[in-house]
Amino acid sequence: MISGTVCIVLVLANVAFLVLFVRGVLQSRQVYWVRRRIPFVAWPHLLFGNVRRLWRHEHSSTIGQRLYRDLKARRLAAGGFNLLVSPSILVADPDLAEEVLVGNVRRFPDRGLHVDAEVDPLSETLFALRGNRWKDKRNRLAPVFSEETLKPVFRMVASFADELRKEISINLDRRLQDVQEWVSRYVTQVMGKSVFGMRCRMMQDPNTDFRRYGRISTELSWLLLLKNWIGVTMPWIARKVGLRITDATVEKFYVDLCRSNVLVRESYKVKENDILQLFMRLREARQLTMEELTTACYSFVKHGMEPCTSVMTFCLYELAKNVSIQKRLRDEISHYLEDTDGQLTYDVIMSMNYLDQVVNETMRKYPPVDFIYRRSSQSRDNIPQGTLFVIPVYAFHHDPDHFPAPEKFDPERFTAKQARTRHPYCYLPFGAGPRECLGARFGLLVVKAGLVTLLRRFRFAMPEELVHEKLQFKPNASVLSPVEGSVRLRVEAI
Repeated sequence: MISGTVCIVLVLANVAFLVLFVRGVLQSRQVYWVRRRIPFVAWPHLLFGNVRRLWRHEHSSTIGQRLYRDLKARRLAAGGFNLLVSPSILVADPDLAEEVLVGNVRRFPDRGLHVDAEVDPLSETLFALRGNRWKDKRNRLAPVFSEETLKPVFRMVASFADELRKEISINLDRRLQDVQEWVSRYVTQVMGKSVFGMRCRMMQDPNTDFRRYGRISTELSWLLLLKNWIGVTMPWIARKVGLRITDATVEKFYVDLCRSNVLVRESYKVKENDILQLFMRLREARQLTMEELTTACYSFVKHGMEPCTSVMTFCLYELAKNVSIQKRLRDEISHYLEDTDGQLTYDVIMSMNYLDQVVNETMRKYPPVDFIYRRSSQSRDNIPQGTLFVIPVYAFHHDPDHFPAPEKFDPERFTAKQARTRHPYCYLPFGAGPRECLGARFGLLVVKAGLVTLLRRFRFAMPEELVHEKLQFKPNASVLSPVEGSVRLRVEAI
């Protein structure tokens, strides 16, 4: 019989061995790029790599910018860095970005995200799918996002923008307006009705279940970060343990919501000019299953609500700071609406050149997705197969070699003449190549309809006490966003 003391010694020995083994693995990650003779950024932390302050104190955009500047100062097109304990490659040259996104798609086919249809059906978004399954689904969904199919949806979007205008008018007696809160309500209402077919009355009641579950689905936490990291770096473990990325309550809410609204429309022969109806047509043509339809709708919440809210909020913030730009844009809006007797149409909005420049400059200075990544499927130049290549979009957009005086808000950067002088892959608000954002046209439609509706009726101004205050980014946001409640502007009716 083994004594208690011996048992304790054996347990402690096993624990010590495990600790030493794990530490050895982590230390091997620290010297990963040294062994391969690949240039790398600063020496990585044992656990947090080169992103130690990530999502606690600092947003990923500014961390990526700092690493990017390190490589640029050494005139390197790329270099190694550790994303937590995962050795990755940071791209610092637009030519290499072009190769990763467009020129060598076979080597960089997808993002390498975890997808499990059985355990986590809502993980099968177009954003995460791989290989032939992604290609097949994109081909089936692409017609939904064409200009011709989205034109009929515009009237609904415009009506919600007008609801936003009315609600702000009622509340103009308040000293300052929380612009981000108003924009979030508008975008949520658009997504709720046009994508899920539900009237969520966000303007009157901002605490609806639709908004609450939408926030849960987009919030980042260390647990979610850990799950995503395991899914990306150790997919075999993720499959074995049945890793679920999507919150179970979020899945149930959106699955039930989608199924019930589809059933109502089918039972009562209801036809609407919205995204849900377009998906239902694909289902009737056997191009989509009910599960795929639900996932397609959910992807608008997961990957669409926050970017639209972010771009529109940042745009109004910059227009409040830059009065002359705001006036010029309002003059353009007035000019175009004179020809339609004040009627807002899809064609009119998409014809506004200066509006397009202003929105592009907003996405240049505040790209909603601050980095793009692709998983390498082949080994090359001492870089093993499976390595993650990261393109720091925010850093590209703030590089003075591409955009002089990058902190200045200047829509003139996006005249046709100016755009031709830049490398085409230094501006990447929607990515590029085969995996470029499919919903970009719809997102811009939502943003532009909201901006035009507000600017034709209101003047936005920066409070004197906030003029010199630097806007802070929310550290744990998956999309580049201001800290909640920080974009408070004076709003005056015109």
